[in-house]
Amino acid sequence: MTDPQLIEALEEESAEQDVPGFRKKRKLCRELLLGGTGIYHIAHYTGGVLDFSLDLLGHPSAPVAIDGAEPAQRRETHRLVGAQLVYRAADLSRRVWELQCGGLVRLAVQTRADLVFCNTVIGGEHVVGFGSLPASTTDAVADPSRAGEIDRAAAQLATALRQLVRLPSQNPGGWQTAGDAQVPVSPSTVDFMAYVVGSPEVGGLLTTALRPAGLHYLSHHRAGEQTAAADILRHPDLEPFFSRGVTVAGRRTRYERLAGDLSLLSLQVSRDLRRTVAGQVERLVLDLEIGAVFYYLLAPEEYLFGVALDQDWVTQADLDMSAVGRQLTGSDTRTST
Repeated sequence: MTDPQLIEALEEESAEQDVPGFRKKRKLCRELLLGGTGIYHIAHYTGGVLDFSLDLLGHPSAPVAIDGAEPAQRRETHRLVGAQLVYRAADLSRRVWELQCGGLVRLAVQTRADLVFCNTVIGGEHVVGFGSLPASTTDAVADPSRAGEIDRAAAQLATALRQLVRLPSQNPGGWQTAGDAQVPVSPSTVDFMAYVVGSPEVGGLLTTALRPAGLHYLSHHRAGEQTAAADILRHPDLEPFFSRGVTVAGRRTRYERLAGDLSLLSLQVSRDLRRTVAGQVERLVLDLEIGAVFYYLLAPEEYLFGVALDQDWVTQADLDMSAVGRQLTGSDTRTST
């Protein structure tokens, strides 16, 4: 049963040209907002122009305003920042096309206390949301499981919005197929040699996180330079993801180029969001039609870049990124049993 206080605090606003086609979409967004997942603002855009928005900024569960602004002012700021994120997502969709894994279907941005998502519905339609994460003071590296409930709910919303026009799910996050059956990080195979360049020590550690059912490419970057990279792109299980026009060497070149760009992108997104959420971007997920690309901040000017080609294992690859990041920073205090 929905909390009556949430219903009372709910604020809705439609663009000047409200149309009947928005009614069911607005209803789905309203149900998500009142679902108790931590999402406190959500908006729908077409071509980067606001269609409608809903929020709980006046409810005590919403984060405190960064600049002490009143809910009405915060509401307008969130809408404008959402439009900027839609612009970023559209630009990214064009930039990742060279990977030949389709366009961008989901952009997840995690800071210390928030998750912001921008999911593609169809064509130029996007849904943008802001969610508050459970408190944590111990994570040296972003933990995607803290944002899992919000991320999954956002993926379900995008799927439900597509179903309104009889389109199938794009399985954002791989949630529909991966479920909760996660397996621990382990070497890819004992009989397959990973491709490694750069520092043998760092490259060896990256290799332990690679496997067909998870991450397929990993690179470590510091002060603008790639220190090491490792991949299993030639693994027999990944052969269907390559063709005459999509070669292993070609993918490696494109990944290295994109990895260098993501550091700047994370700074740009941090600036975009600074009026709405506190802290810098610590985790970026660029979920494509086929697989996903990941960015994890480890320290100032140090980050991890990763790729999963199989959509079924996007969520697992995300968890593995966090795990290897903790190993690299020496912050993994868990012991095996």
